[in-house]
Amino acid sequence: MKKLIAVFLFLSFFTANAFAYEDEGYWPRSYYAGLGFSAVATRGDIGNYTLNTKTEDGEKETVHLPSTNLFVSPDFILGVNIAQFSLALNYNYWYFTDNLAGFPENNVEEQIRIWRLGIEFIYNIFWPEFFQPGIGLGYAYTSIKTDNSVIPADESKEKTDSELMGSSIAMIFDIRYFLTDHIILVPTIKFYESWFSNLYTENAGTKDLKHKQWQTFAVIEMAILYQF
Repeated sequence: MKKLIAVFLFLSFFTANAFAYEDEGYWPRSYYAGLGFSAVATRGDIGNYTLNTKTEDGEKETVHLPSTNLFVSPDFILGVNIAQFSLALNYNYWYFTDNLAGFPENNVEEQIRIWRLGIEFIYNIFWPEFFQPGIGLGYAYTSIKTDNSVIPADESKEKTDSELMGSSIAMIFDIRYFLTDHIILVPTIKFYESWFSNLYTENAGTKDLKHKQWQTFAVIEMAILYQF
């Protein structure tokens, strides 16, 4: 999370200073806010393995990660345009139910919460036309919390929740279609390559994973932006 904030502040500082003394007519600026909805397909380590942890008392725990293959998520967007370049902050948050991996019959379902906070830097081709394909890069911090996914070795004890945390980089392809001077329709395809390095459980606290969990997220999104 600290890395994400540092990157966002650096890019904001860079873009503000890079164009601060330029002619406003040459580097026009505008701002935008929007809402999108995404269909997300994932593939990777998450859901293929169980993880083992130890509590402060040395007791073993088994963590069953969700078999997250497909879900939907809203996307809240704030950004700034500087000529043909766009810098955006986006936030995803969603709850859903899915199977937990590591059970023989694959029929154990629990509540899952995923949130992602990211920044995106886009170059808008054909700017300032009403039809602007774009290509860019992104960086995001992601948290996956799963209810009742941690099973103590002592089966008489209650199950607890787990939270998997990590970062990702993204390749982004979008198209900005201006319905009016202020309203923009934006279909987007994003590919996130994510690595999860930290695992939190109630009894063991936050641990660094010996082997990172790698996961690819393919996102198809439709968003509407208001530019001002």
